[in-house]
Amino acid sequence: MLPFSATELSQMRTTQTGAMQDMCRVLVYTGVADAYGNPQPVFIAGEPVECGFEPVRPRETQQSGDVPRIDAHIRLPIATVLEERDRIRVSSRYNEELETVQDYEIVGPVKRGPSGLVVEVVNAVHRSSEEA
Repeated sequence: MLPFSATELSQMRTTQTGAMQDMCRVLVYTGVADAYGNPQPVFIAGEPVECGFEPVRPRETQQSGDVPRIDAHIRLPIATVLEERDRIRVSSRYNEELETVQDYEIVGPVKRGPSGLVVEVVNAVHRSSEEA
């Protein structure tokens, strides 16, 4: 199998971005120390970026509970810079602003394909309440 040409990659990336009907912001993780020197997570919102949000329904369950729960897949343009401890804020769906934005934690590695990035996420509010 031959690698994609620069023209093919450009066309795939343009098509991928054109199919993204949602808007997101990468929330960049920054650790800030509290009064006792313990790191406290702080997230700084980046510029809006087109994205594709796809909710996921759980397909299987395991008694061990070792399988992380995934709430959605988010597709992002190939040039998006993010790390696993960053978060993603979904602010609009299908070109309509959400009344309440939704923040998601990235679960696992950022997956890079030829035309974009895909991340698996869980709702940050639900995740925080489970840990409490």
